[in-house]
Amino acid sequence: MKIRIQPREIDTSNNDPFQEDQLGRKKTAEILAQLVSSVEGQCVLAIDAPWGAGKTTFLKMWTRHLREGRDFSVIEFNAWETDFSADPFVTLSSELTNGLEEYVGKWLTDTKIKELKETAREVFKQIVLNCIKFSTSGIIDLSPLKEKDLISYAEKRLLEYKSNKKSLRKFKDILQDIADDLAKSKNQPLVVVIDELDRCRPSYAIELLEVAKHLFTVDNVVFVIAINRLELEHSIKVLYGNDFDSRGYLRRFFDIDFRLPDPDRKAFIRTRLKQIKFSEYFDRTQDQNGRSDLEIVENMLLSFFGSPQISLRNVSQALHRLGLVFASLRSDRRSFARSAVVALVLRTIDSELYRKLIRSEISDKKVVDSVYAQLGIENENPTFGKIIFEAVIILGPKEKSILSSPRDSEFDSPLLNNYEERLAGLEKPDNASDTSARDHMKEVFRHVGHMKKEMLWSNSLGWQDSIDRLELVASDLMDEQKPEN
Repeated sequence: MKIRIQPREIDTSNNDPFQEDQLGRKKTAEILAQLVSSVEGQCVLAIDAPWGAGKTTFLKMWTRHLREGRDFSVIEFNAWETDFSADPFVTLSSELTNGLEEYVGKWLTDTKIKELKETAREVFKQIVLNCIKFSTSGIIDLSPLKEKDLISYAEKRLLEYKSNKKSLRKFKDILQDIADDLAKSKNQPLVVVIDELDRCRPSYAIELLEVAKHLFTVDNVVFVIAINRLELEHSIKVLYGNDFDSRGYLRRFFDIDFRLPDPDRKAFIRTRLKQIKFSEYFDRTQDQNGRSDLEIVENMLLSFFGSPQISLRNVSQALHRLGLVFASLRSDRRSFARSAVVALVLRTIDSELYRKLIRSEISDKKVVDSVYAQLGIENENPTFGKIIFEAVIILGPKEKSILSSPRDSEFDSPLLNNYEERLAGLEKPDNASDTSARDHMKEVFRHVGHMKKEMLWSNSLGWQDSIDRLELVASDLMDEQKPEN
């Protein structure tokens, strides 16, 4: 089984850039395009969405829609790919001038682009000189200088300031001319799209924002910058301290905030499962019983990860980890899909609860009650996903003891004990809710019995094996030390 570590880029080369849009964002893209088309003057627009919510995919579809469907001039810039650069002005000016060359001969002249490049070099030279002087200011001792020398020094710095201002003004004037030419030809502003800013090192991300806002904003140019606002606020605090008003500071950079709507969670999960080739494991396994688990474990993932209490970022990371676990499983061995998915779900929802369970420090009932309470799930609304989840939570931690004493068919389960007591009073349910609860508890009993027989027959439930594999590909290390009494 092959697994892509980095997701495949979507194909936007066909006539419909939204052909692979599995999160239903075409309408959002059209609204944003109309908004940008209506902007008059200069503008910096933020597209805000959490990490893992599909900003990059959305921008790829949207920029193709702008180019092909709305006849915009668009320049795309991935900030993360230029994070190694020492100066964001050089990076942004280079990306801008290179991108504008696409329109030479159609709506722009080569002379204007060359002039913009030359002026950008002049601005950069002034920036470097100023940085050198600023960094050595503590070395130069001005105290011995005579009054006429001080006046001469001040006049020189004033001339440098005027020269810097003149170079920057010239740069912005040329950029303005280019933007005006494109706007007259296409009746649309030039759109500069900056993606993955929140993945950059904090200093580079903030400097790039400063440069874009103060040195590149002219009329008929709209900057569209994809961000995770919370992450960017954190980056600002890293630079300026926890007491700094990062939200207020960030607000000054953006003229418009556009919140990318959360995708349909089930569609999001199915898209991620497709990316990790989830179904391929069930196609290749030689375990005939395991082949039928695809629908069951998918139902479980949709039931638990479909809860808004779990961030899309955590869902993405968890499913990526699941893909690695499945890739490590041999096709000629018993399928451990159920155990692997249950362990992953529990670890994602509450890692401390997960650790306590695998150390036998907490009962199955407390685990199930806590998970359902955290996600706001009704305990006894019967679904295959929840039934299998409970059955594995009951049997998994007892796997070793059950296999070591196969003749002892009884084992202690607080959850089953509770269900047994409640079922005694629900032989004749009074309403639909009682009927649903009774059916759920009976199905849990049935699946526990069935899975226990399978475990004894195959000599494994795969619980410990799944946990071992899950921890090998985990991004954090599990503390194996038991807490002191």
